[in-house]
This record gives sequence, structure tokens and C-alpha cells, in this order.
Amino acid sequence: MDNGGATKETGAAKSSDGRETEIGGDQAAGYHIPQDIVAEILAKLPAKSLMRFRCVCRTWSSLIRDPFFVKRHQNQSLKKPCKTGILVSSKHQLSNTYFVFADHEGKQSFEEDTISIPKSSNVLGFANGLACIVNDKYDLSVYNLSTHESISIPLPPQKVSFQDHLSFGFDPLANEYKIVKFRVHEKEQFEILTLGTKRWRRINRKHYNFYGDMKWYDFKDPICVNGVVYWMVKSMAESLKIHLHSFDVHGEKFQQVYVPGNVLCLFSDLIQVEGCLAVIQDSECRNTFKLKMLRDYRNNVWIQKIIDIPLSPKVVRYPTLAGTLGTGEILILDDNFSGFFRLFYSDMGSTRLRSAEIAMPSFFGEKKWKRYYANHFSQTGEDGGCWLYSASIFSFHHVENILPLKEDDQFENTVVPAVR
Repeated sequence: MDNGGATKETGAAKSSDGRETEIGGDQAAGYHIPQDIVAEILAKLPAKSLMRFRCVCRTWSSLIRDPFFVKRHQNQSLKKPCKTGILVSSKHQLSNTYFVFADHEGKQSFEEDTISIPKSSNVLGFANGLACIVNDKYDLSVYNLSTHESISIPLPPQKVSFQDHLSFGFDPLANEYKIVKFRVHEKEQFEILTLGTKRWRRINRKHYNFYGDMKWYDFKDPICVNGVVYWMVKSMAESLKIHLHSFDVHGEKFQQVYVPGNVLCLFSDLIQVEGCLAVIQDSECRNTFKLKMLRDYRNNVWIQKIIDIPLSPKVVRYPTLAGTLGTGEILILDDNFSGFFRLFYSDMGSTRLRSAEIAMPSFFGEKKWKRYYANHFSQTGEDGGCWLYSASIFSFHHVENILPLKEDDQFENTVVPAVR
């Protein structure tokens, strides 16, 4: 019998840890389907189907949660065009934060795939379909956006507070997810937790000594690209002094990243373009974006890139460049919405453009929301003279991930309620 194959008599097969399992029951006796063929077929299915198929038999349930199969499915997902995730949050006390999804063709997922997380929660970051969340009490949790499973993160020795910088990233070399916590001006408090472990550990502070005595604060949201988390910080003493900092998730080292040309400014944004970090420079032209792309992180090699968007100002006055998709297309966000939020897709260097509409959660109603700064939108009164509500909309690349966050017997109690 070949390794990983099934015997004709029992349909037995070996899982990633060498245990012999059976395909089970009448299926094995009647068809003798080898387990490796079953695994190959299942690995190509969407996460939603696999969560249902866990109920077929114990063998399939164990297989779908087996680490080797989880990695295999993730590799298959990475080969597919990723979905576009839209994170919608409002400061209103009656509104939750929502995740809404559209596939690479712009078709919106079913309503039950829209995920709601508790009020007063902020998303620290995304990595391979997982989202790290912190609430107003500074409790941490991680959500799997594909399986709707969540897990609470153990409290660190030094309780999280508003002074802490928190980031979430993925280490592709070790296949690990990590949360890092530190206080900029209290350099002894550098702690990290690897998802799946229960203890925070200290990391060496000597790799992060470039703040000096100057007062800085985080400026805009971090982004994880190819195993490195990047974020911008702004000087409290010099309003125009902005630096780019990074954290290598695998090596667990911090460093300041030099961006040539002194391009960082208040209007700069960090996005992912063609698998690389890109800094959007301030541009005078509404449909032309100047980018600095980091082609080589280790050697700090940057290139200049200009992206022209085939959008008339009559369609979108102030478009937002959100990055590129696995298809090679660029994703552009609208500057207003009313009931629906528009996405635009365009081939790089082409004049072809297609659009899609995503239905917004019912809280946001049919009134018009306009962008007033970066990713922040507001809804005004009837006379347009005062703000009624404010909201934030962020896009992210969503890759399906069936990584189990809890033990199997806890699975049934970890579903995040869908929007109704």
C-alpha cells in the first residue's frame, strides 16, 4: 500500500501524523475511494462547503481539521483570485462593525456571509483570512472570517491600554500567526504571542531603539505584507515628520524603513500592489497615483510606479486606490455611497473598467454618505450642514482559511452571528 493511500478492504488511510483512518461506512465498502483522492477533491472546495461536510462522518471532520489538510487547502486558496473584503464600522452606539465580501468578479457574497462583531471593537489587522480584534475593554480575540470561528486571546502580563501599539501578522516561513504588543516610550514592555500558545513572551528590545527620546504616535493602520508588518508613525514635536517602521514576524525584529525621496506625508497610505508594499504619494491629479514600491525588504530596494485610473471625475471625484488583486487588476473604492458601495476594477495599464455594487448593512440606510478624509465617511442632515453619523470603510484582500481556532468539541459554540 502506498503511503497516504486507502486499502481496498477497509478504505483506511494515513493522516498527516501517521494515524490510520477510515473513509468510513458504506462508502468505503462500496467504492473503495482512497483517502488521498478524497482529500484532493475536498481541498478544492470553498470553506463554507467544508464546514457543512464536517457533519458527513468523523473521518471527514478529522480530515478537514487536520493541519496538513488545512495547509493544503490554504495553498489552493492562494492560487485562486482573492475576494475583496470590506470592513465597515460606525461610531454610533447602535451599530456593530461588519465584514462584507465580494468575489473577484465583484459579486457579493450571500447575506449570511456578512459577519458582525461587537460594538466598540477595532480591527488590529488581517492575515490570511484571520482578523485580530480589540474591544473597548482592551480584550483581544481572533476571528476566522471563513469559518466564523473565534477565540479569546489570553491577557498579557502587562494589561493592554491605550498607550500600547498592537499589530497582527503572519509568518509564512513557520506558518504562524503572531500578535505583538509594545509601548513606544517604555522600552522594556515588548511582548509577543503566537496563536495556538497560551503565554506571552518578552522579546529583545535592542532591535527597536530608533525612537530615542522623541515622542511619536501611530499614524494610520498597519499592514502585513510577505511576513512583515508596516506602519507609519508621526512626530508629536514636528507635525510633518513621518517615518515608516516595520516588524519582521519571523525574525521578531523591528526596524525603521527608509523611503527614498522623502515621500511620506499626511496623505500617504500603505497598500499592497503586486505582492509588495506600496506607499501612495500625495498626487495633484485625481485619477493618477504615484507609488513607491518596496521590491526587496532585506536590501531596501524601492521602485517608482505610476498608476492611471480610467475613471472620469464625473463618476468618482476622489477615488481611493486600494491595491491590486490576484488577477492583476487594481481595485478602486468610491468616495460616497447610498445603500450600496461601489467597487471599480481595472487592468493595470489598460483603459478597461468594470464596476460592482455591495449592499451595505441596513443600519447605514439609503441616505448618502460622503468621504471627508482618507477612509472616513459622514452622513449629513437634510440641509447638509451638520454630521449625523460617521463611519469608516477599509478594504482588504480576503483569502479563505479553514484553520481551526478551538478544539473540535468546542466548534459548535464558536459561530459568529450573521447579519439578519
